[in-house]
Amino acid sequence: MIALSRTIAVGAAALSLAACATVPAPQTGPSLDMVEERLAEDIGTLAADDFGGRYPGSEGEAKTQRWLIQRYSEIGLQPGAGEGDWTQDFTLVRRQPSEEAGSSTATATRGSRSVSLSQGLIAVDPGRDDANLADVPIVGLDPDSEELQPRSLVNRAVRVPAAELPRLFSKFEAAAPKALIVTTQTAEEYEKTAGLISRGRWRLGSDTSGPAVLLLSPQASAGLSDAIGANAKRHPDGLGLIAYDTILKASIAQKVERIETANVIGRLPGRVPGAGTVVLLAHWDHLGDDCGPPDATDRLCNGAVDNASGLAVMIEAVRIALQGGPLDRDVIVLATSSEELGLLGAKAFVADPPVPLPTIAAAFNLDTMAIAPRGTPVVVLGAGKTALDYGISEVARVQGREIVSSDLQDAFLPRQDGWALLVEGVPAVLVSSALADRADFESFMGSDYHRASDDPARGVELGGAAEDTLLHAALIRYFASLKTYPGGGD
Repeated sequence: MIALSRTIAVGAAALSLAACATVPAPQTGPSLDMVEERLAEDIGTLAADDFGGRYPGSEGEAKTQRWLIQRYSEIGLQPGAGEGDWTQDFTLVRRQPSEEAGSSTATATRGSRSVSLSQGLIAVDPGRDDANLADVPIVGLDPDSEELQPRSLVNRAVRVPAAELPRLFSKFEAAAPKALIVTTQTAEEYEKTAGLISRGRWRLGSDTSGPAVLLLSPQASAGLSDAIGANAKRHPDGLGLIAYDTILKASIAQKVERIETANVIGRLPGRVPGAGTVVLLAHWDHLGDDCGPPDATDRLCNGAVDNASGLAVMIEAVRIALQGGPLDRDVIVLATSSEELGLLGAKAFVADPPVPLPTIAAAFNLDTMAIAPRGTPVVVLGAGKTALDYGISEVARVQGREIVSSDLQDAFLPRQDGWALLVEGVPAVLVSSALADRADFESFMGSDYHRASDDPARGVELGGAAEDTLLHAALIRYFASLKTYPGGGD
């Protein structure tokens, strides 16, 4: 929050200067027809069947990496990941409960009495392979306490009724519990919660955060209540907890999967050292061959719109922008991995950026760009949250593009890679015609989104994407110029 406020303050201070600068007239460049042809060619390549749906860690990733590096080189970029590398390599990991019955065990001990919690136990530790717990005090939440103190649950296991888990889960992040013991009352509640816990989720291999989760059957839940007894009392330290005087011991068996993947990063040095950086980013990954039911004739997720179109617009916009001559600021072109698995490539970038995050003057994410026809206005996803709004509006005005608001902002802002940068204080937005016409957008989401039908062979609307390409070329030149955008960067 501090970093975000700082970025806004720095950019806002520059607005009075930027407002006096003249936005350059649109440069002579390719026609919209020519841009559409180039976009169609790139989308057709990236979303072809032989790219296999571009799933991280697959041969489709290897082909995508080679294609991106070739295109980066063709438009004059240098390796941008550091130490002369094009790729920022990282590991993904997913831990799920073992499917072998009885493989995980747990006991609750109070005084000299121990009660087994192992009957029907489903357990996982999402942050660690070694998932053994010993001598962990079990506590409950004080119903009279509205908030948990930071780190109040360190090295503790907190008992949580399954029905309360969705409401209470956000409270646990700062409290940092060692484990969650999720209790159930009915077989239906147990089965429903088991489905959520057993699914697992991918995370960065470097991410060891989060508690172990132990889901107890109704029988085991009753046994835990019996072990705790009636002697529960408020914690003497006033932490918002109930002390149970009961100790957890557990051995968690889980299956662990890992994927080696990478962001692909190109860079063009600016002519003014220390002037900061403009970042263009788009995710390269998609869902592989897992679209539709198992018996479907076509299960390949080609990902033409989502997000071969974003990659194509990004590369073509940079190519056009660079034809206008040298830029003051550096430009980083970032193709992220694993957006579909939780914005993980963008998170890997901010965890180990090739340039200090405070030096990024502006970042533009491009995702699912090929939906709207020519003449559609644009939406700025992230409007009002950065100091970029004035410059974007001026560039759009000169380009003859209308900016409109969208009631989809709150729903989709956290679902795209720019969010991972924005929460770390980087002024990041998504500028696109795709969200401007709700009917067209919802038609895509309801018919082709994450389906085998998102295939270039079935046709892709490129009119709005071509106009957005020229708009982004102009945005690059505006925000990479110290004359038109003196603020931003350190």
